Amino acid sequence: MVEEINNNSFKKARVLFKEIKEKIETEKYKPNVLEFEKAIQKLVEEYNTANWENRFVVGGALEILFCVLLKSLGFRCKWLKEARYDIDVNEIKFSLKSNFVGGGDIRLINILGGERAIWEEPTLFFISGVGICYADPQMNLKTKHTSDALVISMKELKKLFENYKEWVILLSIPRKSKNSKEIRTASYDVAKSILEEINSEYLKRYINEI
Repeated sequence: MVEEINNNSFKKARVLFKEIKEKIETEKYKPNVLEFEKAIQKLVEEYNTANWENRFVVGGALEILFCVLLKSLGFRCKWLKEARYDIDVNEIKFSLKSNFVGGGDIRLINILGGERAIWEEPTLFFISGVGICYADPQMNLKTKHTSDALVISMKELKKLFENYKEWVILLSIPRKSKNSKEIRTASYDVAKSILEEINSEYLKRYINEI
């Protein structure tokens, strides 16, 4: 019964993804998409995920930006704060994962110790040089456990997306720079913003020295 419910939810997620793909690739919504591309370009450039702290911030910001894009296209979208799901689109939940290097592995689920995890979520992958891609556990993709995560390799995903173009939305996903001269850090920006909001008189004068 559980497997039947899961299969049904994956069917609905696949149909919805194709609706999203159709709208994103429609000329009518090109300005919306270009704005989204510009926003994530700036996000990845300025908050380079070479800094570990920025990985969580960039992931969260990407979820928000994509949710806003979908709303601008006429979909009902909510940003979720759940352990395994990131957005709800027309009452269908998706997990969002990103890869800004175009290779290696993507973490599907973080785990502790010898814990085992099962991939159960329809997932949208934001991949540099590829686009926004859909995959789910019923597509016969191989996953593997590492010491702290259940992961899927980019090679495995690219095989699917190269053979089945219907699961790929052609859209510009930036590649993170290997040689960033200056990386903005989210915690610094938050601290600076707070000092500005409280009209700091004494602390604010020293924030630029950090």
